[in-house]
Amino acid sequence: MKGSYLVDKPQIDPIPIPRVLFQPNIGLDSEIRLLIVKILNRALADEAVLSMKTCNAHWNARGAGFLELHNLFDIQHRQLNDISDQIAKRTRMMGGVALGSFQEFLKISQLDEQPGESPNIMSLIADHETIIRFLREGAKKCSEEYEDEGTRDLLVDILRLHEKMAWMLRAHIEPALTGDET
Repeated sequence: MKGSYLVDKPQIDPIPIPRVLFQPNIGLDSEIRLLIVKILNRALADEAVLSMKTCNAHWNARGAGFLELHNLFDIQHRQLNDISDQIAKRTRMMGGVALGSFQEFLKISQLDEQPGESPNIMSLIADHETIIRFLREGAKKCSEEYEDEGTRDLLVDILRLHEKMAWMLRAHIEPALTGDET
């Protein structure tokens, strides 16, 4: 279905994660760190895809409220890039390699792309909500199964940023949906 997340996306990472030769000794076994790196790279892929979709919306904003939308998308695009940087750095701290190509991102991202279309606000909200659900699950796994509170904290912080971005987008379209322009 266009604009929704993929339900049947494979759960096994199709991208091999290269290992860094000099691994950190931070109290987490290498197998656990590898599982954490897979969560982080999936999150990084989702961020990259959503960042590009938000950039597309920013570049192609038009109509009523153009300037407000153009500025909102610009701010969110920059926030998404900052989030990607934080995730990539955490990946490296765990002794992994951060993915860095769109081919890799598209293989493991949970988000759909709509080539030739500029995303609308509803599809961007759906993407934020997909990411929020994944981050919530990843944070829980990092805490309860992997005992990695550092990555858990990062994922929760990012989750909160996505909640805020989704809220801002919903607030922008809510008056049009309810007919209440006040």
